[in-house]
Amino acid sequence: MVSPGLMVTFFFTMAAMAAAALDLDDLRLLEQFKAALPNDTALAGWNSGNGVCSFPGVDCKNSRVTSVSLIGVKLNANFSSVASTLLHLSSVEAITVRDANISGELSALSQVECGEKLSLLDLSGNYISGEVPAFINCSGLEYLDLSGNLVSGSIAVGVLSGCGSLSSLNLSGNHLVGAFPTDIAHLTSLTALNLSSNSFSGEIPGKAFVNLSKLRTLSLSFNHFNGSILGVVTMLPELQTLELGSNLLSGTIPATLCSSNTSSKLQVLYLQNNYITGGIPEAISNCAGLVSLDLSLNYINGQIPSSIGMLTGLRDLVLWQNALDGEIPASLSRMLALEKLILDYNALSGSIPSSLANCTELKWVSLASNRLSGPLPSWFSRFVKLQILRLGNNSFSGVIPPELGDCRSLLWLDLSGNQLKGHIPSELAKQSGKMEPQIFLAQLGYLRNDELREYQCHGKGSLLDLTGVRRGDLSRMPSRKACNFTSMYFGMLYPDTKNNFSMIFLDLSFNQLDSEIPKDLGSMYYLLVMNLGHNSLSGEIPDDLGAANHLAVLDLSHNMLEGLIPNSLSTLSLSDINLSNNRLSGMIPQLGSLATFPAISFENNSGLCGFPLPPCKQSVLETQQPKSHKRQVSLVGITVAAFSLLLFGMFTIFFFFFCALLTCLCQMKRPEAHNNANEALRLQGNLFSIWNFDGGDVYKQIVEATGNFDEKYCIGRGGHGSVYEAQLPTGEIFAVKKIRKTQDDSLKNEKLFNREIEALVQIRHRNVVKLYGYCSTDQDKFLIYEYMERGSLSRILMDKNCAVDLDWNKRLNIARDVAHALSYLHHDCSSPVVHRDVTSNNVLIDMQFRACISDFGLAKIMSLDASSCTSKLAGTAGYLAPELAYMTRVTEKCDVYSFSVVILELFMGSYPSDFLSALLSTTKKSASLKDLLDTRLPLPEGEVAREIFVLFMVALQCLDPNPGTRLTMLSASQKLSAGPTTGDFDYLHTDIMDTGTYVH
Repeated sequence: MVSPGLMVTFFFTMAAMAAAALDLDDLRLLEQFKAALPNDTALAGWNSGNGVCSFPGVDCKNSRVTSVSLIGVKLNANFSSVASTLLHLSSVEAITVRDANISGELSALSQVECGEKLSLLDLSGNYISGEVPAFINCSGLEYLDLSGNLVSGSIAVGVLSGCGSLSSLNLSGNHLVGAFPTDIAHLTSLTALNLSSNSFSGEIPGKAFVNLSKLRTLSLSFNHFNGSILGVVTMLPELQTLELGSNLLSGTIPATLCSSNTSSKLQVLYLQNNYITGGIPEAISNCAGLVSLDLSLNYINGQIPSSIGMLTGLRDLVLWQNALDGEIPASLSRMLALEKLILDYNALSGSIPSSLANCTELKWVSLASNRLSGPLPSWFSRFVKLQILRLGNNSFSGVIPPELGDCRSLLWLDLSGNQLKGHIPSELAKQSGKMEPQIFLAQLGYLRNDELREYQCHGKGSLLDLTGVRRGDLSRMPSRKACNFTSMYFGMLYPDTKNNFSMIFLDLSFNQLDSEIPKDLGSMYYLLVMNLGHNSLSGEIPDDLGAANHLAVLDLSHNMLEGLIPNSLSTLSLSDINLSNNRLSGMIPQLGSLATFPAISFENNSGLCGFPLPPCKQSVLETQQPKSHKRQVSLVGITVAAFSLLLFGMFTIFFFFFCALLTCLCQMKRPEAHNNANEALRLQGNLFSIWNFDGGDVYKQIVEATGNFDEKYCIGRGGHGSVYEAQLPTGEIFAVKKIRKTQDDSLKNEKLFNREIEALVQIRHRNVVKLYGYCSTDQDKFLIYEYMERGSLSRILMDKNCAVDLDWNKRLNIARDVAHALSYLHHDCSSPVVHRDVTSNNVLIDMQFRACISDFGLAKIMSLDASSCTSKLAGTAGYLAPELAYMTRVTEKCDVYSFSVVILELFMGSYPSDFLSALLSTTKKSASLKDLLDTRLPLPEGEVAREIFVLFMVALQCLDPNPGTRLTMLSASQKLSAGPTTGDFDYLHTDIMDTGTYVH
């Protein structure tokens, strides 16, 4: 038997919910929650019918619930009902409702009293809005967490006065404004205060901390606090963590920091991204317990004090983007625990102190963009945990130490912009297959340099630790130091570890290297960026580089390379290549993506020819053509020529017959049809129209059928126009997309209008919406499409009744339709077309549930204009491929990623934000089809379940963050059409996050 005073915890999770002993009053209250929970959520040990719980050995009459925890359960409830239920539980002492998708006003708390028993209230990670209400009679409350919500407004005086026992207060990640809350000065029991990531402003009042002698953690980062760093704040006797980054603080670092007459316990000091001036005080050495110090992105000058070496427990020393000068203190060698040394973008001089070799725990050494000189140390090989080594844009001389190949965890090597000579050590690749990388938990930012300024700005880009830094504030970095950047990538450095490990970034550009390119570099399996440009490299480009399967950026420009471009490079999914300014010869391989790059990528190679450069002479083609096949080629050429003449004759007869039946669309007396668009059509040899009468009459009928584009005929809106339903007197119904005419966007909209015509004129596929005609006048521009009765996929999924009509078989067919359409665009068109905006809004459904891709306003025809291969970021947020954040090159793989997001949305019933976040998380996740599929439909069975399982597996492969290993649409389409996988296992309950090997 359990004694009458038994304390019980009631815990909910996504997988199962364990209930303990409850009295009858509590059972009635918790019954409301049971009804509100998702249907597939089980309550273990729950039996409310007779008031007796089935939890073994517990007497319900003599036990009460003391703790309720709902973490990750998507209740989709209103906060008012949650508060009124939970806070009235008779014995509850702790309430955690975290990440539960609860919305509503926080004012619901004002309707109840916390009571003396409630000690913990955690409502973090929801969508609760409104202002912070007054907490009534909460004398027992010790822990209050409202972080990660939508709480707004200022904190009124007195709202926390009833919480005298509060020891932890977390209001971070909201929309709070105003001055520092005055009530905090009276919370004398406070040990942790977090107001970060809000919009508080004004000075930090020193008097607010006079009585907070127990405070151990103070986080005010990502606000708009100004003024100086008050000494009273830094002298709190128990303070361990002080985070003031990303504010508007100015002045100097207080000399009283960790004063010698104070027993300082400070471990974390973050002052980055402010306007702090002056030097680093010698007194910082008194912070003997300091573990992490970040003063980056300020205006601190002077030398790094040698006394800083007394911080023997320091793991992170981050000082980038300041005005520090002098030499790197040799005393840093005392910091045997040092893991991060980031001193980029200063004016440091001298050589790297040899004593630094003692710091063998280093994982990140970043000294780029300084004035350092001398040889590169060979003792870096001792750093077996080293992951990032950035020494670019200095004046280092001598050779590249081959011992760097012993750094078996090295992911990022940047030695660009120095005076290094000699050869590229083949040993750099020897760690491939042996590396033991650790997960990098820093918030990283990759700033890609503006290549138009490459003579002023060496190297491909910078890697920065952006923990505690607003991304927008990077504009404060002077371009003469950090260079203008065109794109950024933010995230974790977490390489795939299923195959051979290797570096992912290698930049040796802008040096004086004069060897051949080692073929061993091709064995670096996960290498994404290789920049060897602006050296004196000679010899041929090794064919072995084609084995670097993940290579996305390759720059070998401004060298003395000779010979042919190896065909093996055609197998790579390159986003950027630069082979210009060499001595290369022969024909540019017309395979893969090589022929889609602009001419600038190959220019100034006197012997190089073929698209996008001028055509090769016959002698060049014969030289590259194997002799054994010359006769076969000649015979094939004669056959092709004869067939072409016959085909041309037939086409000419058909063309003139066809043109006799048609007139120019929208040929009116005053407005002229758009010349550029018509010219594009003529170049394609396809004047299209479904009407064989005067275009002016067509224009009139369209205007009349839409009531001069009246709102009641509008069936959809987009970023650049609206779509109208037009039923002509013939009974035919069309969809008319009228381009919005605005003064600011006129040129942009004109370009989108032309691009859609140019793209669709060459496309004829059952799963691509048909363009029947267009009209371009001074008054109007519109496109005329086939009418898709059911509208967009997104609209169907949002409507419960329509979504139910879309059963699993129909959804499978829609997925195949979209895959077939994209495969056709990428692989079967005369010139590959990249859609660039594949979303559920741009997938249209007809009455027979046939799916068509629409809206080609952002499309790129890959070979019509070489410059179209690079572009500014365009598309719909949430569907964009991750590489578009740091590379400007458009490839078919961008559509592949968007396709997978649409497919997940189709089968999950809504945009898969949580699922995509789980894929990016470094924490191991699991998920089954049963948990993911649209709950509005019954679970699939048998063959259908297997086909959906295959589709999810294909979608995961299409979501690969590396475009080089992402499936092509042809491959994805074939996998979906090949039928389900074989195997006898439970498709609905198998963990799909760990089943990549099931797809063949």
